[in-house]
Formats: sequence, C-alpha cells, structure tokens
Amino acid sequence: MADVNKDVITKETATSTIKTTVNEEKFSVEEYMENAKALGYTKIVLAGAFSNCLKEETFTKIEVDKMVKNFLGKKVK
Repeated sequence: MADVNKDVITKETATSTIKTTVNEEKFSVEEYMENAKALGYTKIVLAGAFSNCLKEETFTKIEVDKMVKNFLGKKVK
C-alpha cells in the first residue's frame, strides 16, 4: 500500500493567505517506471531522474515532477 504524505500548500491572495493540506500518495521508483507512459514521461527520462535514488525509496507525484524538471534542465557537458 502506498504511503500518504501531507504537503501544505500556501496560496496568497490579495486579501489573505490560504493554507491547504494535500494528501499525496507516495509510490516506489518501480511503480513510477511501470507507469511512465501514463504519467507522460518515457522510461528513459524517469531512469535519468531516478539515477541517484534507491529503488526502495518512495516519492509523491509532485516530487517526481520536480526531479524530472531538474533532470531535463541540466546542461550536457
């Protein structure tokens, strides 16, 4: 079963600050790799993004999106 991570998202409006708690499920690297196409990524892109991670680690979708964005933003030497 997937772990649930509670992330707090803060939105600032013109009159006030609103805090919302979001329940994000965590999934393993293996689960993300198996479902790469459904997430809109190729397995190669996810493999690169997860290259410094252990196979047993779990991540939320938001964390994976940040990792992929960081990976794709790196300059090739």
